[in-house]
Amino acid sequence: MKSVMKKRMFAVVMTCALGVSATACGDGDRSVSKIRSYDVEKYVTLCDYDGMEVEVSGSFDVSDEDVVSYINSMLANYPSYEDTDKQTVEMGDCVNIDYEGKKDGVAFEGGTAQGYVLEIGSGTFIDGFEDGLIGVNVGDTVDLNLTFPENYQSADLAGADVVFTVTVNKIVEKSSISYDNLTDEYVSSNLNYDSVDALYDDTKSYMESSNAQSRTAAEREAALNQLIENSKVAIPDGLLDMKVDQYIQQFTAQNCSDGKTLADYLSTNYSMTEEDFKSTITKEMENNLDDELVLEALVKAEGETLDKDGYAEYVSNAMKNGGFETEEELYAAYDSDYEDGRSYLEHRYLLTDALTNLMDKCKITYTGEDENAAE
Repeated sequence: MKSVMKKRMFAVVMTCALGVSATACGDGDRSVSKIRSYDVEKYVTLCDYDGMEVEVSGSFDVSDEDVVSYINSMLANYPSYEDTDKQTVEMGDCVNIDYEGKKDGVAFEGGTAQGYVLEIGSGTFIDGFEDGLIGVNVGDTVDLNLTFPENYQSADLAGADVVFTVTVNKIVEKSSISYDNLTDEYVSSNLNYDSVDALYDDTKSYMESSNAQSRTAAEREAALNQLIENSKVAIPDGLLDMKVDQYIQQFTAQNCSDGKTLADYLSTNYSMTEEDFKSTITKEMENNLDDELVLEALVKAEGETLDKDGYAEYVSNAMKNGGFETEEELYAAYDSDYEDGRSYLEHRYLLTDALTNLMDKCKITYTGEDENAAE
């Protein structure tokens, strides 16, 4: 069964490549991509989708137990620390420290903090930092002469010799917090909520909103799957090969600009060969093309036209999610795939809108725990 919502390994990297098609397929010229010009009705025979029965399974309700479990998972990142009378740091202790890191006598970015709680032996800091605090007394300040790893993520610090000046403020005892022993005081001090009840209500509201989005996505996925399963779809000659080639070319341009070959990049980051990569992309593109061709046929069958207000909101969301300041920047990001980026996004909007309108024609039933969810 095909799915519009499947997790695809490389789809996020080059999303724009997923919507590309050619003016003419199989003509040997894959250097120019434009809005589809083939007659989709020759390749797709839609089923009778008016009143189509769609089953959706899964759990989207939010129980009290779900909320408490979510809060407990969040609290795991906010342990409580109590002061102790212990004076000398040992392996396994949690120590409250101030530190400043310097390279060539100059403090470097991200190397300074006050009141930081560090568990000795956790491996949180670079080699030598935590071991260097063992045996230090509360109130003492020490200089740690250390070296950053050669493969450290910051090029300025990779392999660099530095000095950390560290003051041990106190040794504290860590205790876990759970919903059962949560207090208004702790919530106010650590989580910016006035009370435990406020935290609970906000968490439940968030989970319900998130689950509502998941339910909608599941409904759309199930409807599209059912539409594809009941319809007949054939991919135009040459279109699949063209899209795979375009994807690989753009993936290579984006990830291999530093002189690495595609084979090197794939081996290092995905432990796969170019042949495996192409096979994976081909399967993904085939799924995407089935999705798109069926939705294109639906657009034509329903006589869908561009809703200006809806499209404006669609573009606004795309700009916000992509961090684009202007529509021109947004369109430019897709310019290589279509005659222009605007045409690409208009096309994508029509497909999305067609699927939304399809939902109004379907009879959706729920199975399992959420069989009454639509009521």
